[in-house]
Amino acid sequence: MKLYVVNNQKREYLNVVAYTRQELANTIGSPWFTFNGNQYHVHQVIATAETNNTAAGAVIGGLIGLLGGPFGVLVGGTLGGALGNGGDTNEAAKVNRFNQSTVSR
Repeated sequence: MKLYVVNNQKREYLNVVAYTRQELANTIGSPWFTFNGNQYHVHQVIATAETNNTAAGAVIGGLIGLLGGPFGVLVGGTLGGALGNGGDTNEAAKVNRFNQSTVSR
């Protein structure tokens, strides 16, 4: 999961890890912070998924499956995609948790 703020319609990514806005405020020491010369509130921070694990898992599984021939590619790609999908689902849950979180005053 990556965190960003929007400045002039462009995403500016933060180099910090937090799973809620409250955790972000605690990590940086305040709900207000300055980033690249602009002041933001943690409610302006948005989380987004970092990767697409389903496609990567399918490709890696398929490549490993090459050792087993055409059937191995099919099975490896399917299993890799299924495992990657689990990672995508977990990532989406983290993103939703952050984006729905608030900061207590």
